[in-house]
Amino acid sequence: MSPQIADPPPSSGAQGTLFCSDLFTHQGEVEPQTSSAVVGLFKQGLIGYQDGPFAHAYPYTSNTDETLKRLAALAPKTLAIMHGSTFNGNGGKALEDLALAMREVLGSSQ
Repeated sequence: MSPQIADPPPSSGAQGTLFCSDLFTHQGEVEPQTSSAVVGLFKQGLIGYQDGPFAHAYPYTSNTDETLKRLAALAPKTLAIMHGSTFNGNGGKALEDLALAMREVLGSSQ
């Protein structure tokens, strides 16, 4: 499943939520919700995956950065993460940081 954004009616006062699927996956005992850095947790797990059966589980292509930039431009306030804490905050910045983390870890390996 690809990431999806849900925007409530403007009159509701609520902010958009990006349903992230496996983007930002992180492991371990984590809080249900957080407003702190989820990218660091994702990057730690991604680095760990590279030495095991999940190496190359995340595709990284010439389209990855641009795709994540388009998602960041949606400026979600909530990132609903399938495997990890839901993030509340600047989702656009988190997606930009995710692109950097993926480039650093996967950019030269695929």
